[in-house]
This record gives sequence, structure tokens and C-alpha cells, in this order.
Amino acid sequence: MNMDLETLATLDAAGALSPEERREFERALAAAPVETRQAIAEIRELTVRLAETAPAEGPPSEVKIRLMARLDDAAPLPPPGFSFRFAADDDWVPHVVPGIRMKRLSSNVDRGYVTLLLDVEPGTRFPPHHHSENEDCYVISGSLFSCGRRFSAGDFLHASAGSDHGELWTDEGCRVLLVVPPEDYLPAR
Repeated sequence: MNMDLETLATLDAAGALSPEERREFERALAAAPVETRQAIAEIRELTVRLAETAPAEGPPSEVKIRLMARLDDAAPLPPPGFSFRFAADDDWVPHVVPGIRMKRLSSNVDRGYVTLLLDVEPGTRFPPHHHSENEDCYVISGSLFSCGRRFSAGDFLHASAGSDHGELWTDEGCRVLLVVPPEDYLPAR
């Protein structure tokens, strides 16, 4: 358990600790100085009083939004060599094909590929094209039609460099993960 005693006291008062976490918290609290135990007792009492006065329907939704934003701001930065992308990141950009929006998840300049998330509206058609390099496509949700087959969530399609791709389309819409050369999908900088 890697939290400070004040945080654990608040979680404990809210009933959010597992039995094992609660035992560890109680052991750590028993070994703490008297001043710390008194401060923790005050936190517990305040947390219980706050819980008793909270409205039954819970706080307004804007309170949750503000609280989550503050928690996100307080989150630690990724360790060196890591980057994070979250579903809530709203940085979609339009694709050149109408009905498709995309989000760049990562770029590997040394190896010459980008990882993209595409969100494709129902009825969208992607024109025939040539693959200058390898292209990998994993269907996350929905379905798409390619090479005379229907690909559904969990299905994967690889197209080798030098291959020609006929038209792709989706009748219900889909979300796909693509690993492609950047020049095939991203505007030149």
C-alpha cells in the first residue's frame, strides 16, 4: 500500500478499503506517533460527518466533472519512455474521406509507422488504394467489408507493401486500430 495515512483514513471512513488494506492501514496507524493518530481521528470524524450531510441523490454532475479534472491535473506524469492516451482525450481530427475521424495514438519515426484509431460512420466507403508499405488493421467494434469478406470486432487484416486494396466500406460503422506509414494517412508537415 503506497498511500499516505490521511488518504487511507478518508478511504477507510468511506468504506472504500478492502479488508487487507484496512488491516495494513490499522497496523500503520498503530505505529504512527500520537499526533498523527489524533489527526487521523479528526479526518475520520470529518469524513463521516460529511457523508451524513450529503444529499441522497449525490452531488450535482458538475461537481464530479470538476473533481475528476482536478484529479487528472494531480496525476503523475508518465515515466520516461511512456506516453498515455485515454478514451476521454477528445482530439479527433477529420480524415480526408468524409465520415471518418482519426486520432493519432503514437508515432515511430525510426521504423516509419504511426498507430491510429479510426472512427468510421455507418455507410462510409473508403476508395481503392495502393499500399506503399505494410498496413495492419484490427477491428475494435462494428464491422467493415474488405476483400470480399466481413470483418467484425476482434478480426485482423494485414496488407503487405506493394498490394492493391479494393474499396472498403461499413454498413453499421466501425472503430479500427491501424498501423500504417504516416504518409498514407497524415497530412505533410
